[in-house]
Amino acid sequence: MKKYSDNLLTLLLAAILAAGMFIAFLLNDNRHLHHIDHMYIISLLFIAFGLFVLKLYRDNENKKLTSVLSLVETIGSMGSFEWNSRDGKFYFSTLAASRLDLPPNRRVGMEEFLDKVAEHDRTAVSGAFLLDCSVNKEEINLTFETAENRRLIKLTAVPVIYREGYVSGIKGIMEDITEQVKIERERDMLFLLSRDGIAILDMDTYFKDVNGAYEAMTGYGRDELLKMSCLELTHKDDIPATVAMMKTLVETGYCDRFEKRCIRKDGTYINVQMNLILLPNGTIMITTRDISDIMEYQQKLRRNEQNLRQLFEVSPIPMCLTDGKGKPILLNKMFTDIFGYDIHDLNTSSAWWKLAFPNEQYRIISRERWKKYTVKIAAGETPQPIQATVTCKSGAKREIVFLYSVMEDVGIIAFYDITDRVAAENRLQEYISIVDDNVLILRTGNKAEILTVSNAFCRLSGYTREELIGKPAMILNHEDFLESVQPVIMETIYSGKPWSGEIKKVNKNGEEFWVQSVIQPVFENGIRMGFVSVSTDITDKKRIEVLSVTDKLTGIYNRIRLDEVLSTEYVRFKRHGLVYSLIMFDIDFFKKVNDTYGHLVGDEVLKSLAQLIKTSIRESDVFGRWGGEEFLIVCCGTDADGAYNLASKLRRKVELFEFPSVDRLTCSFGVAQIDAAGTDDMVKRADDALYRAKQGGRNRVEK
Repeated sequence: MKKYSDNLLTLLLAAILAAGMFIAFLLNDNRHLHHIDHMYIISLLFIAFGLFVLKLYRDNENKKLTSVLSLVETIGSMGSFEWNSRDGKFYFSTLAASRLDLPPNRRVGMEEFLDKVAEHDRTAVSGAFLLDCSVNKEEINLTFETAENRRLIKLTAVPVIYREGYVSGIKGIMEDITEQVKIERERDMLFLLSRDGIAILDMDTYFKDVNGAYEAMTGYGRDELLKMSCLELTHKDDIPATVAMMKTLVETGYCDRFEKRCIRKDGTYINVQMNLILLPNGTIMITTRDISDIMEYQQKLRRNEQNLRQLFEVSPIPMCLTDGKGKPILLNKMFTDIFGYDIHDLNTSSAWWKLAFPNEQYRIISRERWKKYTVKIAAGETPQPIQATVTCKSGAKREIVFLYSVMEDVGIIAFYDITDRVAAENRLQEYISIVDDNVLILRTGNKAEILTVSNAFCRLSGYTREELIGKPAMILNHEDFLESVQPVIMETIYSGKPWSGEIKKVNKNGEEFWVQSVIQPVFENGIRMGFVSVSTDITDKKRIEVLSVTDKLTGIYNRIRLDEVLSTEYVRFKRHGLVYSLIMFDIDFFKKVNDTYGHLVGDEVLKSLAQLIKTSIRESDVFGRWGGEEFLIVCCGTDADGAYNLASKLRRKVELFEFPSVDRLTCSFGVAQIDAAGTDDMVKRADDALYRAKQGGRNRVEK
C-alpha cells in the first residue's frame, strides 16, 4: 500500500464514505431496495476506517528523522546537515560547518561541498548522495577525508520521503573521528607489541578495550568482556583486595605486581600478576600475565614429592634442587639452556652466588633477601617471591623471579624468566616519563585544589611541584580569564561535562602564557573525585597571531588585518545591511620631513601619529597602517556623515599636536561609505577623496 500517495488515499476514503451514504439513502427512500443487505454499508465503513489508519501511519513515517537528528545534535561532538533535492543545496549546523571549514549559517551547493572532500573520496561521496540515497532511497554510511586539513569525517544520513513517494531531501549527521582513529592506531600498536594481556578499564572497573592476549587468557571474546566489570572475573575471595588496590591506584596513579585469581569463561581460574596505571584520560591500563604455571608448580612440588623428578625434567622453567646447606645437587635442562651453567660450575653453595651475582654489593643484598625468604618458607609462610637480575655464563643479564619450596631436606628452586616482561614494563615507564616531561597535566580535587602536576606543566609555569600541590588551580589563570571564561568552565565541569578551549595563564614571574586545554571530570563508582586537565602550550601560536597582523613600526594593525576586517564587515553588510565607512589619510609633505630631519625622525613622527589617532577613536573602530605614511580607519556601524565628522575631529587634533623634533604637521583625509559596489570600490572612492583633499590645498576632509 506504500506506493499510493496520501492524496490518493484521501480520495479513496472520501469516495467510499460517499458510496455508503448513497446506499443508505436508497435504503431509506426506496422501498423496492429494502432487500439490499446492510452488511454492504458496514463493509464500506470498515474499509474506510482501514484507509484512515493507513493514512495516519504514513503521515507519521517521515516525522521520525526529526527527533533522531535533534537527539544527535545534543550530543555535542556530532554536527547535523540537510540537503534539499529541489535546489541541490546543503544546510550545515555550526558544528558540521566547522568540521568542513565551511562558513556557518549559509546554504552551499553540492560542488562547494565536494570541494571540501579529499579528491580520492569525492566520487564515493557524490554517488552516495545523488544515486544511493536520492534515487535508490538507501541510507548513507561512509567515512571520508577532508581536502584542506585532512580530517576523517564519519557521515550517516537517510532520505526524507515526501508524500508522493519521492525523495525530497536528505538529513544526516557527521562526526570528526580523526583523533579517535589516531588513538586507536597507537593503542593497537601497543597491544600488538605486548605478549601480555592488556585491558583498558573505566573508573568503575568496566572494560573499555582488551587485546587478543587478554581474550585468550580469559577465554572471553572482546564483545563479551566489554559488557563486564573486571570484578566479575575476580575470585570472590580476592575481591576485597582488588577493591583496596583500586583505591590505592586512584591515590598513587599506579600499582605494580598485584596478584589475584582470575576466573576464566570455562569456570576455571588462573593466577595472574597485574601492573596498573591511571592514564591522563581517566581510564586504567592493566597489563596482565598468567603466572598460574609458577604457582601450580610450586604447589605440586609441595604436595607430591613422588612426581618431583618428572616435573623437574619436563619443566619449561629453569629449576634447581639443593641439599640442606644450599649446595646445588641437580639442575634441569632448562636451567642450563637459560643460564649456561652446569652442575660442575656450581660445585659449592656459594658458587652460584659468585657467578650469577658478580657485583659484590648486589650479591650481598640479594643473598640476604634470599635467606629471609627461605626462612619464611620453612616456617610455612607464603611470602612474596624474590625478583633479581642474574648474570648468565655468557655475560647476558636476565630478570628472574625465584620461587622456593622444601621437601624434607631437599630445596626446590624455580627460576621464572620475566626478562621480556620487565623490558615491556620499562618501555611503559619510559612512555609515562615522556608523557610527564612533555604533556601539560594538572589534576585537582573537587574544590579545584591541585593534587598532581606534570613536570612539563611545572617547567612552563615556573613553579615547582611542591609549590603547586595543595594550591587552588585559579592562581595560574590570568585576571582577564577569571572574569570572562572561568565561570563558564566551572559551570560546565561541575555539571559532569568536559570543557575544552584556550586559557590565558600567568607564570611565576608574572609573564603571560596560553594553553589549549581539555578539562575532564573524574568519577569513581559514580562519585566525582575531581578533575583532570590536559593542555598544550600555544603561547608561540598566540604571539605569531599578534605579530602577523601588527605593523612592526607603529604597533597598530597592518594591511593584512585591515583586509580581513574589510572582508568581514562586507559580509555583515551583505547579510544584515550593517553600513560602515572608511577614512583614509596621510601626512602632508611627509617626504619633506624625511629629507630635512632624516628617516629616524620620520619613523618617530609615524609612531606619534599612530598613538594620537589610536587614543582618539572608538574601541569599535579598526585603525591600521595602509602603507608608507598612509593610514586607514574602518568605522564599524557608521555612515559617511559620521565618518566625516570623526575625520574632521582627527584633522584638528593632528593640526594642534606637537610632533617630536619637527614643526607641527597636518593630514589630509578621504571618506567613503560602503555600498553594493563592494570593498575595492569603497577603497578607491576614499583614495579619490584623499586625492581631492590634496588638490584642494591639503589639511582637508573630502568625501
